[in-house]
Amino acid sequence: MASAPGAVVVTGASRGIGRQVCVDLLSSRTHPLVHVIAIARTHSALKALASTAPSPSRLHIIAGDVASSTTHEQVAATIKSLDMPVLALINNAATISPTGPILDTQGKWTDILLTNLAAPLELCCVCANRLRESKGRIINISSSTSLAPVPGFGAYGMTKAALNYISQVIAQEYPEITAVAFYPGIVDTPMNQDVLQAAVGYAQDPHTTADMSKVIGRLQNPMSPSLPSAIIANLALTADSSLSGGFFAYEDSKMDPYRAQ
Repeated sequence: MASAPGAVVVTGASRGIGRQVCVDLLSSRTHPLVHVIAIARTHSALKALASTAPSPSRLHIIAGDVASSTTHEQVAATIKSLDMPVLALINNAATISPTGPILDTQGKWTDILLTNLAAPLELCCVCANRLRESKGRIINISSSTSLAPVPGFGAYGMTKAALNYISQVIAQEYPEITAVAFYPGIVDTPMNQDVLQAAVGYAQDPHTTADMSKVIGRLQNPMSPSLPSAIIANLALTADSSLSGGFFAYEDSKMDPYRAQ
């Protein structure tokens, strides 16, 4: 029997992991009626996604800043117009700036706090009632920097650690919702190129005392976005409630049931 229609909200949908997740969701054989609400800043990139995505009639694009109240209102309006359950929210959009020594970032915190922390939480609030009704899922895309500090990326890691914490709080306060923090690994995306450039720049700073060679080496050998995106799409559609509140990396054995399409 075909699954009932439902919607998944995806942020940072125009490139990298977010784009591939949208394609995977629209290609799902277990949920062939799923609709995707894709959010990103760049309208042209979203239109390009719509022109190549499978089942484009089930793709609904919203071009705007993920931290903007106008974008949040558009998400709420789109959900209302679709008049179907919200199956999941995937908080994928993020920025890495400011990079460099954390005490040199004075006055540069606003964008990263809004994009990486305030926006995901606000979208959780926007989708909360529909997610509770559907016993849906929130997948917060995290990072290894949330577990241990990486020199030069303290601001980014701090926001991801807070996002892990939000997942834990939602799991405790809203047992109807399965909230998971997921680390996709080092992935071949435009963002990874930005991270690599920032890491190299930090390593070349004459005041840098940290050895960045291992970090740079890992960033220079990224995996395909299709590997973690399949896990993310399957978590959004089928994550077991026993995972709620947890942090999982792409290589964790508990992710094995979610690897295949």
